[in-house]
Amino acid sequence: MSQKIAIIGSGLSGSVLAYYLQKSASVSLFEKSQGVSGRMSTRSFADFEFDHGAQFFTARSNRFNEFLLPYLEGRTVVEWKPKILTLEKGKDPFKRLWYEPHYIAQPKMTSLCKAIASPKDIKFRTRIDRIFQKNDRWSLVSGDEIVGEGYSWVISATPAIQTRELFDASGISLNGLSEVKYSPCFSLMVGLSSPVQLNFDAALVKNSPIKWIAVNSSKIGRSPHKTLVIHSSNSWAQDNLERELSYVQDQLLRELMGLVDLTEVDVDHLDLTRWRYAKVSKASNQDVCLNSSLKVAACGDWCLGSRVEDAFLSAVDLYEALTKSLKADDWLKT
Repeated sequence: MSQKIAIIGSGLSGSVLAYYLQKSASVSLFEKSQGVSGRMSTRSFADFEFDHGAQFFTARSNRFNEFLLPYLEGRTVVEWKPKILTLEKGKDPFKRLWYEPHYIAQPKMTSLCKAIASPKDIKFRTRIDRIFQKNDRWSLVSGDEIVGEGYSWVISATPAIQTRELFDASGISLNGLSEVKYSPCFSLMVGLSSPVQLNFDAALVKNSPIKWIAVNSSKIGRSPHKTLVIHSSNSWAQDNLERELSYVQDQLLRELMGLVDLTEVDVDHLDLTRWRYAKVSKASNQDVCLNSSLKVAACGDWCLGSRVEDAFLSAVDLYEALTKSLKADDWLKT
């Protein structure tokens, strides 16, 4: 009988790890949200769609490039070639160039994780608050309810802070979690009611509470209804992290209207997300986080850096470490 593995979190790391493990193990994914993707997420409202998390990703390693090939061939992943500018108040904009391919999933950023995770057993809207072990098997608890049991291994693929909270609540210590630091970000989503013409598809902003502006609707495969995604700078988000969201939304909208030719009349829909764990500012001090004796582990971009590719590589590194750390008969039945 194959091993029974529980993975908490269905972002890229969790989905990729399950993709590899499912070949030889019975894998269950537990996700607190209503869908997969983590920070590669998309939010919809009426006819508007917003990739309000990760905007794009690059592939610099052979492993990630090889993994992406079938998704590129199937057009789930496509190269994004936007007209991109640098904006700064009081200065003329200038064109920026990207010197490596930048990719997006389509028709939404969620599409890649959905394609990877589609065959698996996934339990949505299930937040795991603690785990406990009985007869060398793990049970998972959500609120006061046991939502899964009989697992030989439990692996967390959530942000390091959330992973640490889960393991602390379960009386488990895992090296490498406490060193990780994050920088927050706010994501402002703007749905436009009129055909506003902007002279860019994406813009990097200097000396402003806003760091990034994307015409989300200009991306391949998106709804034609015009949408903008605005990311705040990490430092401004840190300074305003606990402010009322209405205040943050108003400040970012006013800053946006000062940067581009846009008025409140043009705006049909506004929404805001606070990403507390938007960017890894300090990664873990070890590449792989696992405890072989307890049979718990963790992975995520925070093991290596802050890029989408780091999330993938962390999952692959953990998969390889798991298969090498235990005897074949005790681990994956082939």
